[in-house]
Amino acid sequence: MSQRYLRSRQRERFISLTAFISMIGIAVGVIVLIVVIAVMSGFDRYLEDKLTGTNAHIVINFPDGLKDDTAVISELKKIPQVVALAPFVEGQAIIKDGKDIVGVEFRGIDPKKQEEVTKIKEYLTSGSLDLSENDLVVGKELALNMNLRIGDSLSLISPTTFAPVNFKIKGIFNSGMYLYDSNLVITSLKGAQNFLKTSNVIPGINIKVDNAYNAEKVKQTIYERLRTKYFYSVMTWIDMNRNFLSALKIEKTVMFIVVVMTTVVAAFGIVSTLIMSVMSRIKDIAVLRAIGAKTRNIMLLFLLQGLGIGFMGIFLGIVGGVMLASSLNRIVDFISRLIGRSLIPKDIYYFDKLPTSFNITDISIIAISAFIISLLASLYPAYRASRINLSEALRHE
Repeated sequence: MSQRYLRSRQRERFISLTAFISMIGIAVGVIVLIVVIAVMSGFDRYLEDKLTGTNAHIVINFPDGLKDDTAVISELKKIPQVVALAPFVEGQAIIKDGKDIVGVEFRGIDPKKQEEVTKIKEYLTSGSLDLSENDLVVGKELALNMNLRIGDSLSLISPTTFAPVNFKIKGIFNSGMYLYDSNLVITSLKGAQNFLKTSNVIPGINIKVDNAYNAEKVKQTIYERLRTKYFYSVMTWIDMNRNFLSALKIEKTVMFIVVVMTTVVAAFGIVSTLIMSVMSRIKDIAVLRAIGAKTRNIMLLFLLQGLGIGFMGIFLGIVGGVMLASSLNRIVDFISRLIGRSLIPKDIYYFDKLPTSFNITDISIIAISAFIISLLASLYPAYRASRINLSEALRHE
């Protein structure tokens, strides 16, 4: 019955037009929400992939170092979620280039084992990871800033001895994260031990787990396994990037709240549509009340009318939002060709396609939020319709 009140009569076409505009407004709000959240979720996934591509899922640091890491590695391998392990040596180094002094993170690895833990081999753009004691792999940004090429020599100053040590550039990597590409240099375990004067001890172990989001659970298991046998600390990739990840989460939440205001504005259209519908049908309401219709039936009638507008808007919005988000890169490519330049320069953003990710949970939250807004927008007009005085309405008619 509620849908009959949306159908246009000759004298009430304006009400139907308003209902249609309200439905389109809800749909547009849902479309914008889905596209924005899909892009932000895709960007989150992209960054998380980069963060776990250069660093391991879990890092165990041994301040006193391990002379023999065999027993520890053997114990860690017993954890079911652990996929691979790799020892490392880490410290700081100083690069002196003329008058400029640059501090960098200095890391020694076992290339074969490190390939199993991180994506360092995948990120290598030139050269090789076959590192000897005085070979070095540097990030793309550092190489560009210092005009370094494969085979060049680079002098690093050790913070331990303050003596310069010459290294040969063996490879250049591009992780897609400026922080790592401009600040990280990698050598062999032996080369790092000699440079930092750590003898032959291993100060840390990188761990890869079956799922990055299991890292916190595995961290607790590691504490249970090793207990008081060693003096150590354990950090997950989430711990190491907590502030950054928290900022992304807050940004996503704020964007959701801001964009959902579009749907709230569209919901005012539902309010105006139902109010006009109620005002134009006072006589009909009075007749229904006179023949025995209860207050809750009148309220439900107009409530369903408003929810019908909201439901259709949400349905069209979900379909349109998913289609638009799926075609976003084709649209960006078309605009790029139209204006003659890329909208997403790869040398700035490190990707030439917009990363998008659909999440059933996100879409469900968007749909439920839009439905609640539609429900709230329908409540007041429906309530007012149910409170119309029967005798007053008939007298004025």
